Amino acid sequence: MAAQDDDTIRLTPVRPASGQVQAAPQPSLRTPTRRGVLVPALLVGMVAALGGGGAWWWLRPGEAPPALPLPPTAVPSAAPRIAVSPVPIAPEPPSLADRLASLPPLLDEAAIRAHRAAQPTLLRYAGNPAVFVMDFPTLEAQGAALNRFAALVEKAGMPRERVLNEVEMADAIARNGDTAATFYYGHNYRGTDIARFFRLAAQVGATLRPEEAWVERQFHQARSLLPEGQEIVMLSIAAPDARMEPSWRATILRHELGHGLFGTTPAYAAHIHRVWRERFTEAERAAFRDFLGREGYDTGIEQLMVDETQAYLLHTPDPRFFNAMHVGMTEAEVARLRGLLREGAPVHLP
Repeated sequence: MAAQDDDTIRLTPVRPASGQVQAAPQPSLRTPTRRGVLVPALLVGMVAALGGGGAWWWLRPGEAPPALPLPPTAVPSAAPRIAVSPVPIAPEPPSLADRLASLPPLLDEAAIRAHRAAQPTLLRYAGNPAVFVMDFPTLEAQGAALNRFAALVEKAGMPRERVLNEVEMADAIARNGDTAATFYYGHNYRGTDIARFFRLAAQVGATLRPEEAWVERQFHQARSLLPEGQEIVMLSIAAPDARMEPSWRATILRHELGHGLFGTTPAYAAHIHRVWRERFTEAERAAFRDFLGREGYDTGIEQLMVDETQAYLLHTPDPRFFNAMHVGMTEAEVARLRGLLREGAPVHLP
């Protein structure tokens, strides 16, 4: 990933700082003659019939001249067969109803939050149609689909220019003290980063997991729905279970939608960058870098730091996931930073 790209959230509750006809045979023809009569005319005809060869025949009483073969009747040969390829029949174009049914459902935030997927399902966010939500039935399915994206795009200590193999991925998860299911509770990736993942994997002939191949199909579908040049963001959530209560899902979704806004709205991203650069103090920026570093993000990617900061400050309402103590500030100081980010924002912020 280019050093400026940003993508995933690690949303565990954060810790505080610390595949040819042959002619049928002709019947013999016999002509009766009188005894002792020479039949020169007949013989002449016979000679002619035999093509110049022949003989004089004397016929005894009651004898018939020998049968002379007739030239075979000309039988027209059968017309040659010409192989004709069938003319392909174009399939019926899909009906409007079929086309609509194949599109990701367009849902608002509340409907996405309430949605439960029996199998991985692609949804589209009505509030920002450039944002797509991959809803997984389990945290395990989500991790199998997306953990190697996280390692490539934003996880600290991971290579930025190659896709980890399965052993390397398992080692990375173990070092982090997590499982494949809880490595990340929510993910978000820009279309450019998703395309880069599949390009790098193809270059080395890496085998995709079935879940990753599913992501690739969803990516191509999502990308086809928007004009070239318009960035997309694909984020993910999983169904609640004993490890993640419904309120967590709601917070994770809100946080990831914040990344979707930042990744698809250049004016908003420019505004956030400006405030981070010009209105935050170096100490305040350092406090957020420290917090994000503890959460496993690569602090050397500046855009990642900016994107995560705005997502935590403006789009993470549950204090169990983010509060002032996580950055070693007071509530008033955090409120001031939120105000700076909201002030002059070119979009409506929830």
